[in-house]
Amino acid sequence: MGRGRILARTRLATYDRRPDVGHSPRPHLYLRLTPHSLAFTILLGVLAALPALSIDISAPTLPLLPHALGTSVTVASLTLSLFMVGFAFGQLSCGRLSDLRGRRPVLLAGLLCYTVAGLACTASPSGLMLVAARFAQGLGAGGCSVLSFTMVQDLFVGDAARTKRSYVTVVLAIAPMLAPAIGALLCAQAGWRSVHAALTAGGALLLTIAALGVGESRLLDATAGRPASARARGRLRDDRQFVMATLANALSYGAIFAYVAGSPMVIIGIMHLSPAVFAAVWASTAAALTAGAWLNGWLSRRGVPAAAILHPSLAASAAAAVCLAAASLAGNTSGAWLVPPLLIIAFSRGFIAPNLQHLAIERWPEQAGGASAAVGVSQLLSGAAASAIVAALLPQFGAAAVAAPMTLFAVLALIVWHRASP
Repeated sequence: MGRGRILARTRLATYDRRPDVGHSPRPHLYLRLTPHSLAFTILLGVLAALPALSIDISAPTLPLLPHALGTSVTVASLTLSLFMVGFAFGQLSCGRLSDLRGRRPVLLAGLLCYTVAGLACTASPSGLMLVAARFAQGLGAGGCSVLSFTMVQDLFVGDAARTKRSYVTVVLAIAPMLAPAIGALLCAQAGWRSVHAALTAGGALLLTIAALGVGESRLLDATAGRPASARARGRLRDDRQFVMATLANALSYGAIFAYVAGSPMVIIGIMHLSPAVFAAVWASTAAALTAGAWLNGWLSRRGVPAAAILHPSLAASAAAAVCLAAASLAGNTSGAWLVPPLLIIAFSRGFIAPNLQHLAIERWPEQAGGASAAVGVSQLLSGAAASAIVAALLPQFGAAAVAAPMTLFAVLALIVWHRASP
């Protein structure tokens, strides 16, 4: 049995019998979720996907807000922008706070914030109040997202952690496939407020499950079976391997986000294909990412090293992006030329994300919350940069405005990781 699995089992045994952080008795958990269970994996995946779900399911409401609330298009768009700002602040603040106070209280506070903010969104009488409520909702969602990945690091080590992170990514990839359709259906049947009511109900359900079924996962160094290290007092930015792994992961995410930002305009606006075709392409790339993450979990369980997976995955992503850019620049904008490289890039991301995130966060077990926050915020910044480049280039360069940034970010990710590797 590998060292990772032995340490993971040691941590889980400690998790089952020790009191909560803060020297107070752990409350009785009526719906006890064991870390190895499918239910616990799904819960972590939904927590990680909460920001994406909150954005995607509410996207169909944006065109309705100016008329419904008597506000401007600018204010309506701010409901998305301020949610993202809150998401970033939520990751940074909750990640660091959970290192000091424990995961469980911060998780419950984040879910409570998310739920109360959802109620405020549902009842908002004006655009400005909705903007403020969405910012608060983003804070809660960001805290839940960063704690999902932090708890994996608390409870699992080595191959076991990579495997669990892969399966969380599977859930994370599936959720956005369903959210836009659910949002559109709710808007059509019950109006825009029903979307926020559904998010509020989901937050309340998650809060109940977490309160009754999730114990404290942050472990002291002694219980984890290793002495305290200098990293407990160190700074993340001084660790070159952490920085390089985080940067490579963020750049890889930027390549995917360039596709997310520009694909609707390219497929529907430039290629003049139907929304149904766009939905099919979107679902196929999400399915490819899901398949990659699942296969990565399968390989991790069998002890395949992260380096053996990362090098070919990053190379395949970069090569596919180059092919995509070449086809776009040559004017080959048919699905036969564009879709296969997109599927390869998405499939590769399913391998890249769990491994790079694991390699970065595992280096800082004493600051797992802060490390997870740094990884998450770097992804957010990279995605914002990629979408800004796409928006600036799209009017003049068409499909190439999406393919070129994807190539840039994918190739840079490969170069960064190549330089970081021993």
